[in-house]
Amino acid sequence: MQIERVIVGVKTLGPGNRLAIWVNGCHHRCPGCVSPRLRRFRVDHERDVKQLLGMLDLSGVDGVTVSGGEPFEQPDGIVEIAEFCKGRGIDDILVYSGYTLEQLRARRDKSTDDALAAISVLIDGEYVAELDDGEDNLAGSRNQRVIFLDESVRPTYEKYRKRERKMQQFRTDDKAIAVGIPDAEFIRSFKYDK
Repeated sequence: MQIERVIVGVKTLGPGNRLAIWVNGCHHRCPGCVSPRLRRFRVDHERDVKQLLGMLDLSGVDGVTVSGGEPFEQPDGIVEIAEFCKGRGIDDILVYSGYTLEQLRARRDKSTDDALAAISVLIDGEYVAELDDGEDNLAGSRNQRVIFLDESVRPTYEKYRKRERKMQQFRTDDKAIAVGIPDAEFIRSFKYDK
């Protein structure tokens, strides 16, 4: 799977303490995209999911968030992530996609169907800057839906969604990374490293 970055300890992309994974590659070209540099497919970022996740301390992780890029450009990777994490007792798998659930189901593709069956929550639809009212702390714009594919997680998410949007910062050796659902003003004013 082409993976740009993995961060443990994310609290702004779903309830609890999360493992967040950002993938490379996206055919959508949403104006105002929060991650335009992840649009490009990166063969040099191809990673063995089990090996990569096996190096992480996942103790204390309540859930996993997969974003990008477009995770459903690599549905087999979503399945690998879900299987690895569920094997360690982490059952809450949230995936962001620019595709709608209907578009994904219309593929009639085993890999896509398996990925949908493996995840708990899908946030679907392309980001539309004009529909970003800053109200939802999980979806960037009003057209995007939070779809519970596993109803058992709904109460935890409904409680989480009552919180306001927040950004979380992480530092690497030479960069600062902002994680969360930013407001539209942040997106307009931020200069991206492409």
